[in-house]
Amino acid sequence: MSNLSPKIERLAALLARIGEHPNVGDVRQRGLIGAIELVKDQATRQPFDWQEKRGQKVCDHAWNEGVWLRPLGNVVVIMPPLSITVQQLDKIGHAVEQGIDSATKD
Repeated sequence: MSNLSPKIERLAALLARIGEHPNVGDVRQRGLIGAIELVKDQATRQPFDWQEKRGQKVCDHAWNEGVWLRPLGNVVVIMPPLSITVQQLDKIGHAVEQGIDSATKD
């Protein structure tokens, strides 16, 4: 269990950085599970229309980068295996950031 602490801390750092994106309304974490809520405007937390499938677009971009994520409407879920490495978490973080940039540009 002690070998999970660095991974959990790295995910927390990645989510904190991702949470600063202007189209991220909230990030949540429980252990190695993270969730990122996409919004039109961070200040007002106005959601994207669910029919625009912004979460799916982020996941599609990540998939092309070799990262598998789960979309739940406008929420992107990160749920890696416990055996993941810190370097692989960094790859996930990068793919998510690039995916959000791609999926939220109008």
